[in-house]
Amino acid sequence: MTGAAKALKRQERSAQFAIWMAGRSSRNKSVLDKICRWMVSRETAVPVEQDFLRDELIDNDEGFDPDELDRYQRGEEI
Repeated sequence: MTGAAKALKRQERSAQFAIWMAGRSSRNKSVLDKICRWMVSRETAVPVEQDFLRDELIDNDEGFDPDELDRYQRGEEI
């Protein structure tokens, strides 16, 4: 078996394992399922500095209070 064939076989096994682990993590019934869920979430987590969906207003708890939001939604001046 050549080096390229071994690398391809390793990639196939890795992909099969990842699919199996994702399937187990979606069940969340046994301890193994919970470990798989933890591993999948750990590997797929995006670092904070690279997460373009984060909102500074939400992270810093800057925003409307409930009364202010209600007045805004009714169209009143704040």
